[in-house]
Amino acid sequence: MTDNTNKKVPILSTKEELKTFIIQSLSDREKINKRVIIGKISEEAQLRIEKLCGKKISNIDIDKSGIIHAITKENHNLKPDDLLYAVDVINTTKDIALSDKKHQDCDVLLFRKNINGEITFLTEAHIAKNYLLVFNAWRQKKARRSPSAT
Repeated sequence: MTDNTNKKVPILSTKEELKTFIIQSLSDREKINKRVIIGKISEEAQLRIEKLCGKKISNIDIDKSGIIHAITKENHNLKPDDLLYAVDVINTTKDIALSDKKHQDCDVLLFRKNINGEITFLTEAHIAKNYLLVFNAWRQKKARRSPSAT
């Protein structure tokens, strides 16, 4: 994973810009990993995060590596447009949890919400650098609608 600490991290202001970044990330996997800011964390969400991590965090980021991982895993049941929900889910859901495992030496927060089925976003809490990095996501597969399922 590339660390953009010394570089200005680009800000994507719209869902259209995020969608373009997602498509570019999926279509050109050979380019260097790039991290972008996709949103700000609301004050209410910052308080929920602070209860779990001990500090408020302001930004929501995503990188090319996380996009590729989330979308290309068949069992994740995810479409590129599903990643457009990340900021809304992080800011509005009350269903958040702190994982007992770390990722890249960071605490991991799970955010879940029902948006046409349950969607889960995993984030690394980069507390010192003041951002959550969306590094994985998936959708719960729906139960089959067959006579044997009932």
